[in-house]
Amino acid sequence: MIKKAIRRDTILITIMHANNEIGTIEPVPEIGKVARKHGIIFHTDAVQTAGYLPINVDDLNVDLLSISAHKIYGPKGAGALYIRQGVELKPLIHGGGQEKTCRPGTENLPGIIGLGKAAEIAASEHLYESRRYKQLSDRLIQGIKALIPDAKINGHPEKRLPHNVNVSFRGAKGECLLVGLDQEGIAVSTGSACSSGSSQLSHVLEAIGLSQEEGAGTIRMTVGRSTTVDDIDYVLGVLTDLVEKLRRDQA
Repeated sequence: MIKKAIRRDTILITIMHANNEIGTIEPVPEIGKVARKHGIIFHTDAVQTAGYLPINVDDLNVDLLSISAHKIYGPKGAGALYIRQGVELKPLIHGGGQEKTCRPGTENLPGIIGLGKAAEIAASEHLYESRRYKQLSDRLIQGIKALIPDAKINGHPEKRLPHNVNVSFRGAKGECLLVGLDQEGIAVSTGSACSSGSSQLSHVLEAIGLSQEEGAGTIRMTVGRSTTVDDIDYVLGVLTDLVEKLRRDQA
């Protein structure tokens, strides 16, 4: 797919390390090899994977890699861009010499320090936390499959983020699920963007072949540092009852 998309005037390839909606991990190292073969700069957005997957720029074959502090429990408004030696970037804004002349303006020092500390903690806890996240997500997925008929887990079954669960419930609208779960203290996001009373299927869900009905009943759930086994069991109990009620009401 990437090879076919390359043109004579292609100067940059940018791919998410893992999809933020369905959690599928993309073949970034392989794409990096293709980019290098054609002499094209390759960037990956690792915002979703930093702190959850091992990240080594040499193993990933990337020239540029970006992360965000808030995704690894750091302060909002701070991020980092890795630039491989030899890659030259032209600034969009000119003026001061900050950020090695790439971005003029006074640096957000508290944000930088916060990002550094968050990255340090994430690196030290990565192996343990990633295993724990996967155990919790697996428990959630297995519970949904066992308790809720006609539920479809989206994304790659194995090559996926350890903390992401995206699932479609036929016959239960995502917006209703979101509201019902929120009333019980459970935060999720939906697979459709509603505007002016109409529901537009997410381009990601559309790309993996979901129907409008399946997309309308899709929610995304994630686990984190504070999530416990009891939390997962609580979600399963609430979700099972809610889906059953919505299907009955919408029948």
